[in-house]
Amino acid sequence: MPYAQIEDGISLYHELTGPEDGPVVIQFGGGLFGRHNFGAVNDGFREQGFRLLSFDARGYGASDHPRDKYTIEMWADDGARLLDALGLDRVLVHGTSMGGMIAIAFTAMHPDRVIAACADVAFAKPDVYRKTLFRVWRRMAESMPWDDFSDHVTTQAVGARFLESEEGKDTFELVRAVIGWNDAYTVRQACIAMEEMDLTPLVPAISRPLLMTNGTYDILCPPVLAPSGLGARRMAEMNECISTHEFPDIGHADLLECPADAVRIVSAFFREALG
Repeated sequence: MPYAQIEDGISLYHELTGPEDGPVVIQFGGGLFGRHNFGAVNDGFREQGFRLLSFDARGYGASDHPRDKYTIEMWADDGARLLDALGLDRVLVHGTSMGGMIAIAFTAMHPDRVIAACADVAFAKPDVYRKTLFRVWRRMAESMPWDDFSDHVTTQAVGARFLESEEGKDTFELVRAVIGWNDAYTVRQACIAMEEMDLTPLVPAISRPLLMTNGTYDILCPPVLAPSGLGARRMAEMNECISTHEFPDIGHADLLECPADAVRIVSAFFREALG
């Protein structure tokens, strides 16, 4: 199995797939799904000619699971260390959900490694509503059976119509399986990291093209937050390097609910950045 040691005692499992001469896209997965967040779009991106760097972040999957405090900035630094270990210089960046938050931090903190980035269904700072939501998730993860916790997350992350569609009929079982692979300690740490996150000071420092993609009806990471938070639309007002795209009529799971549209929009953005 391919592992890269990024520091003493920490190795990350990773996979590089797609055309060997294609531009590399590093993928930052979400707090509950990890790298499996991209399962429905990976084939589409590879068909577009991109080489995908998929990896289990610290605390996830086959990578090491230290019992430390985890932060968004730490995971962003881990991404840079992974590129160093693999001998990769500048890459495209795609993060979704919590991974989108990591993508924001990575783009601001490591601009020399970034050609362009997409932060999918993410924001820079949670408002009171979202802080409370993540705190409740954490307490559920500490006290509920995993399947019940998983079903609750599914109803908040995936649109009601999709759940009743032919394409979405197996969603509950799929999400139970993916969340069931996670370390409960890491899930709790991810919720705390999102509760405490404030990337506001980093937003003006972003100097590479950053596309924020959101679902208009997303209750987890909407494009507009209450005044105490910082969402995609206000981020774009703060920095001309930031642009937005909103997928209509869906919630949080664009990579699952409209994968072809997600591949099309993000691929076009990356191609423009590559020139």
